[in-house]
Formats: sequence, C-alpha cells, structure tokens
Amino acid sequence: MTPAQFKTTSAAETRALGVEFGSHLVGGEVVLLCGDLGAGKTQFAKGVAAALGVQAEIASPTFILSARYEGRLPLVHYDLYRVRSAAELREIGFLESDDPREVALVEWGDRVAAPVGAVRIVFTVTADGGRDIVIEAP
Repeated sequence: MTPAQFKTTSAAETRALGVEFGSHLVGGEVVLLCGDLGAGKTQFAKGVAAALGVQAEIASPTFILSARYEGRLPLVHYDLYRVRSAAELREIGFLESDDPREVALVEWGDRVAAPVGAVRIVFTVTADGGRDIVIEAP
C-alpha cells in the first residue's frame, strides 16, 4: 500500500488529523509514532484519544512510560523515549494486553521492532515550522 502523506501547519491541525485517523480504528491496532522531539507525536495522540472517546487529558507519558485510558475502545499510550532495554519493555507490559479491542499508541515507536501489522506514522518538522506526516499502513 502506498503511504499516505499529510502536511499540517499547527498543533490543532495535527490533532485534527489524529481525530480523523482515530475515527477509523476498530480495536487491536498498534500505531508506532516516530519522529524527533516536538514533531507532533503527542498532539496526534491527543486527536486519536479524542476520536476514541477518551475524556482524560492526554500527556506524553515519558516519566511513567505508559498510561491506559478508557473510551469507546481502550487506549494504551506508550512513550519509549527513556526505555533502553527489552527488560524494561517487559517490565511495563509492552503490548501484552489480553484485550483484543485495545489500541496501542507508541511514541518513539522507531525504538522497537515493528510488530506484524503495525501502522507506522512518521512526523517530520519542516523548514517553515509545519509538519510532514506519513502514514505507512501494512
């Protein structure tokens, strides 16, 4: 499948793209969010969470490594920025849910081998301060 390419020019546009993307999720997806600091990963995650009906405020879980939210589908938001080993991934129960409806959003998803069937989304800050966002679906 050809990757889908998008351009956003603000945090609100990046969140709106996340809402659109999230509205198509049916459960069981693993979404790897890849890009540098400040590239828009968390803004996109906020949009996905909104589409899933999550009422809680979404923040990057850098210091707790993962956070679970309830909505029309359960959402687990991982942040692998500080993870340095496979043992740490096991400690946080990375992708070990028994709930087939759970959606996993993985910030810094390029730090792990992509699970079979994962969607990879790459965020790049452009020279004009916007974001190029490429969605690579299996």
